[in-house]
Amino acid sequence: MSTCARYTQRVLPDNLLIRKLQDAANAYAQYADKDILIIYSENKNGPFLSYEFYAGKENFQHLAGVKSPKGAVWFFNKCLDLDNPIERCDIVPKADIKTTSSKISVLPEAVNLTKAKAYKIGENDLKAMHCDFDMAIGNINHVIGIDKRNHHLPVPITVMNKSIYEFSSHCFKIFLIMTKEKKSAKYTDIYYEITPNIIQKANLNIFNIQT
Repeated sequence: MSTCARYTQRVLPDNLLIRKLQDAANAYAQYADKDILIIYSENKNGPFLSYEFYAGKENFQHLAGVKSPKGAVWFFNKCLDLDNPIERCDIVPKADIKTTSSKISVLPEAVNLTKAKAYKIGENDLKAMHCDFDMAIGNINHVIGIDKRNHHLPVPITVMNKSIYEFSSHCFKIFLIMTKEKKSAKYTDIYYEITPNIIQKANLNIFNIQT
């Protein structure tokens, strides 16, 4: 469990909490229940490194600081439901509403990996706030913490309105993000690339990519 300190800031209005959750769920749904491969480096000349994680639907509520009594997958699907949209009473804080609000305030941007050009990735070597995740993805405004749990790959466990540089002393540029189904052997779907045909240009075929 994360041991990150709680936040102290104002609570978002109910309508804004709901809207941000809906926006975040729509962004997260683009890669939910898939394996994700991130290729990163200090610069375009390499060397290139890789990191894989799994973004389960059940992980979404943890990023929002919510513990729904109806279940994690129910909560994620409820955030996507436009016919019977999520209500304020469905947002049950895991710790307290201030912590949950601070997470939700940056959640849509944090989980939108199509904006990876503006994001960095790095190991959580500074262990700020005693946070116990291994890898961080984000920028100066928000960070996603990813850690190995009871899955085949690490999973996202927290989102914070903190700078990635508070957690990582050495951050890298993200050049490529690909996704695949858990049962698939190789990554086939390009989710984000910093420039067209980056796989060929940077000779990234050495990774678990099907071209």
